[in-house]
Amino acid sequence: MNLGVVKGPVTATVKNPAYTARRLMVVELCNPDWSPTGKETLAVDTVGAGTGDKVLVLKEGNSARSILKENRPPLQEMIVAIVDHVFMKEP
Repeated sequence: MNLGVVKGPVTATVKNPAYTARRLMVVELCNPDWSPTGKETLAVDTVGAGTGDKVLVLKEGNSARSILKENRPPLQEMIVAIVDHVFMKEP
């Protein structure tokens, strides 16, 4: 799982049927202190996240299939939570 900030939606007129009625979002991946890692990814939004939201991105195909309750959607990364706070325990 990764933390990230939603940069905005992606519009595609032609896409795999598994993406029908699902929003694709560009997410800038971040460290736990919300500093950017310099990487971005595309993720399917499952929680109604919007531009600027801090989110948790799941990157794992089997979990995606479990969450969506589908056999084999061609999805790997999905937004599974809008994050309010990250608590880091001191070592």
